[in-house]
Amino acid sequence: MTISKRMLLAMSLGLATSAGAAPKDRDPTPAQTAQTNADRYFKSGVALFKEGKFAEALAEFQRAYEIAPHPTVLYNIAGCHRELSHYAEAVKYYERFLTEGKGKVPASRLTTAQTELDGILARIARVTVTIAPEDGATLLLDGQPLGTLLEMPLILPPGEHKFTARSAGHADAERTLRLASGDEVSIELAMPELPPEVVVAPVPSERLVVITHPPRRFQLGAGFGTNLRRISDSGAPSIGASISLGTRIELGVDAVLVAYAAIPSIRIKLAGNALAIHAVVAVPIAFADDGMTTTFAAGAVGLGLRYRPVPALAFRLETFASYAGKAHGTTVPTFLGGELWF
Repeated sequence: MTISKRMLLAMSLGLATSAGAAPKDRDPTPAQTAQTNADRYFKSGVALFKEGKFAEALAEFQRAYEIAPHPTVLYNIAGCHRELSHYAEAVKYYERFLTEGKGKVPASRLTTAQTELDGILARIARVTVTIAPEDGATLLLDGQPLGTLLEMPLILPPGEHKFTARSAGHADAERTLRLASGDEVSIELAMPELPPEVVVAPVPSERLVVITHPPRRFQLGAGFGTNLRRISDSGAPSIGASISLGTRIELGVDAVLVAYAAIPSIRIKLAGNALAIHAVVAVPIAFADDGMTTTFAAGAVGLGLRYRPVPALAFRLETFASYAGKAHGTTVPTFLGGELWF
């Protein structure tokens, strides 16, 4: 906008502001007070407009019009929108000024406004948007909703603009246009209906029944034992029994049939479940027979492995280090056998 046009805009309410001056010899009426306030906002808007602060000037002119509506203020409001590139708003206020100002403002002012309006219309684009289905639909321009009461065509500045139609129960319809000044475009945004949601009724969970078996506490076993220090000339079958005290401690006794020996023991599980390792503390007792004239006892410690493929069946491997004093020395009895658990 040129300086002469801005000055013309700033002077547009000169007559309106002086006409309502109140006499000094009496208190102003409410109407005169309102006019005084409107004049104050208007003069502030003029000063801001001259400084190029168009957004601030617009707020002042709008407040002045709210207090004391006058067609000429519409011209000032239109000029602010024009400087701010709010072309749709500028067109609306120019048209209101041309309509409401007939017979109230000089014809030259109407001619100037028409010229400025024509200049805006030459640089904007017009877009007519049709939405289907229309009921309950919302139109968004560049991501911002425009509301429901829209006047078509939309007046837009040149550039790229995105149009989105949105409605409950339908998929969004989108269209992006690159507009130039003078374009007049019509588009349709058809929103496809979404398939109905399938509501899956919750399936009642089946009651989980856990069947537990009482722990197996008693064991009967059979195996074969040998002294690892004399494998070539030692070895005998064995039978045994034990009772479990809880989950980690077991009391047992094994009998070596040919050697006339019994081995009371305590087993302590160290780790594992189906395949477990345990420590063993035992007191092997050798009884007198035809080849041995005395009965003696030894102390023994060792480690064992137990593999239980099923709760009722297990396989056990144990090795001890047994010492029976200087008379009988050290032996390394080792047993391998199977077990049945009850």
